[in-house]
Amino acid sequence: MSTLIRSLLFGACFVILLGTPARPARACSVCLAGDPSFSAQGTTAQAQGDVSVYLEARGWSKRSGHLPHGEHGEHGEHGEHGEEEEEEEESLGEREVEKNDSRRLDLFVSWTPIDRLTFTIDVPWAFNEVVEIEGDERTHSTEAGLGDIALQTSFVFWRNREILPSTWVEGRAFLKLPSGQSKQKVDGIRDPHLQAGTGSWDFGFGLAATHKLDWGSFYSSAFYRVNAEGSLDYEFGDVVLLNLGGEIPLGHFFGAPRLDYFTPGLELNFRYSEKDEVHGEFFEDSGGSILYFTPSLRIRLPGFENRAAPWLRVAVQIPASDSWLHGFQDEDPIWFAGIGYSF
Repeated sequence: MSTLIRSLLFGACFVILLGTPARPARACSVCLAGDPSFSAQGTTAQAQGDVSVYLEARGWSKRSGHLPHGEHGEHGEHGEHGEEEEEEEESLGEREVEKNDSRRLDLFVSWTPIDRLTFTIDVPWAFNEVVEIEGDERTHSTEAGLGDIALQTSFVFWRNREILPSTWVEGRAFLKLPSGQSKQKVDGIRDPHLQAGTGSWDFGFGLAATHKLDWGSFYSSAFYRVNAEGSLDYEFGDVVLLNLGGEIPLGHFFGAPRLDYFTPGLELNFRYSEKDEVHGEFFEDSGGSILYFTPSLRIRLPGFENRAAPWLRVAVQIPASDSWLHGFQDEDPIWFAGIGYSF
């Protein structure tokens, strides 16, 4: 590919990134869209004996219909709000609304004990804040703690060659443990959306494929997650995740070694979720489909020329459609920032 064509392609992608509107969308956010393996590893594959560590922070904010819980008339303590937040709440009118602001810190550790087989553990720490709005009454609650630890195994069952493959396909399996607190009473109520954990044993399975070219790499994955009934008689809906992405190392793309430290990426992340169930009944303001447009940038840190270099990654998931969701749900863009190292 000529330098001119490469420049035009990269310029077109950059214009698209700048021109995409960051407008809110509606979705449930317990099972976040995207692929953590792609976030942590990109389009690379670990060799036998490799270990990698990736620490990622993310944050999101959403509004949805009010989730009934507790006994009739049971409310938490009233919290303080700034003028901007009060104005936003007043604009929602008389609708009963739940606002959820969440932050999450995940530690991913991956180990490849034998060729083709990789094990990953995800240890999360959750910071949740819920504001319930019923007319002029507002209830403000916060909770933080260890979330539900998840285990994943990945096996490369096909690759086009044994040494330095350019194309391979992986099978994956997933298990989530009920390790986080899921029955905490905060300000007089027990809210499933406020808990650090769900109290359920969840599992899933899927496929992923990678194809490498001289100037970039492409990645796709499909995953199905089964969510069992957890604490407080609440069951999050089962989830389908579809992802398509690519990364372009700028040094290879432009033939400029000084740009080797930078690798921009672009993903499409699709999620379909069934409705949640509470006390055996569907929660109407949950579930449905959403599509995210996700630009990212991976930066290899300088000064590690003679050994493996750590990397930084920043990304933002921008909702591209808000018309396929159930009930009232409104979600803002989700931000990500992480640092990783392989040895």
